[in-house]
Amino acid sequence: MLAARCAALAGGLRVLARPWLRGFGALAQARAAGSLGVGHPRPSVGPEPRRRRLGLSAAAVVNSAPRPLQPYLRLMRLDKPIGTWLLYLPCTWSIGLAAEPGCFPDWYMLSLFGTGAVLMRGAGCTINDMWDRDYDKKVIRTANRPIAAGDISTFQSFIFLGGQLTLALGILLCLNYYSIALGAASLLLVITYPLMKRITYWPQLALGKRTRVSTCKPRQTITVKPSLDLPGES
Repeated sequence: MLAARCAALAGGLRVLARPWLRGFGALAQARAAGSLGVGHPRPSVGPEPRRRRLGLSAAAVVNSAPRPLQPYLRLMRLDKPIGTWLLYLPCTWSIGLAAEPGCFPDWYMLSLFGTGAVLMRGAGCTINDMWDRDYDKKVIRTANRPIAAGDISTFQSFIFLGGQLTLALGILLCLNYYSIALGAASLLLVITYPLMKRITYWPQLALGKRTRVSTCKPRQTITVKPSLDLPGES
C-alpha cells in the first residue's frame, strides 16, 4: 500500500517537473548558442586589446618605457632599485651628518649623489653582465638579462657603459679635488667586483669596500676645504 502511494507521488512530480526541465534545457541551449531571442543572434565580440596598467613601481615604469629603451633600463637594473638605494642611502646619512647643526642637508649635494648613485650602480651592473654574459646564459635566474638573452650586443653595452661613465664623470667634476681622486679610485672596485666571484666565495667584501668609499665621499666633499696656505705661514 505504501509502495503504491510512493510510486503515484513520484509519477505526479515527474509530470509536473517535465515542462520546467524542458524550459530550462531550452534556455541553456539558447545561452550556449549565444542568442538573445528568436532571430536575433548574439554579435561576436573579438578579444579586447590588452592595455598597459599604470603603476608607480620601478618595474612598471620600465615596462611603460619605449620598447627600444627597455633592455638598457633593465641592464641598469632600474626595475630593481634596491641596489641604488643601498648605494645612495649611506650618502644621504653622510651629507646629513656634515650639515650645520639645526640646518637641513644640502639639497644640491643630495641631488648630485642621487644621480651619481643611479649612474654608477647602472655602470656596475653593465660591467657585471658584460663579464658574466657566458655564465648568465646557463643560469635560470640570469638567463633573461639583456646581454645573455641577446637583446643587447656586447658592443652596444660597451657604448652604453661609456655614456654612463661620461655622465658620472660630469657629476664627479662638480666636487672638490679630494672627492674626485676618491671617486676615480673607487672605479677600480666597480670594475673588479664582478671578477671577485671567480676567485673567492665572499665577493660582497669588495662590494662593501665600494659602498664604504661612497659613504666617505660626500662628507669629504662638504667638510674638506681647499687651502692655499704654505707651511710656516701663520
